[in-house]
Amino acid sequence: LHARYVLQLLSETRRVLKEMPNITHLSTSYSKEITVCGDLHGNLDDLLLIFYKNGLPSEQNRYVFNGDFVDRGKNSMEILIILFAFLLIYPNDLHLNRGNHEDYLMNLRYGFTKEVSKKYKV
Repeated sequence: LHARYVLQLLSETRRVLKEMPNITHLSTSYSKEITVCGDLHGNLDDLLLIFYKNGLPSEQNRYVFNGDFVDRGKNSMEILIILFAFLLIYPNDLHLNRGNHEDYLMNLRYGFTKEVSKKYKV
């Protein structure tokens, strides 16, 4: 995705996240399931497999991602783009919890900063 569109996506995601509370309370019932995922660590194949097996996020197919989206794998940026796009489309049905790998120092140490610099030199 071109850097211009990534910046637009990031800007809009930031605006939406700033409006959301720090703590989200979710409830389930027998008729509504929530898929809980964690530790993608930049592995796009894992995210695509999750969506293949469980379906794409929607109002009827809710997700919680428990952090560690980035670092270690080579597709952290693509994972964020996909998750942020779904968050903007379904802000009440896709939830993103920050993990320890969504930290500046962890990003420096485990590769996300390098990945972003390599893919988006601007």
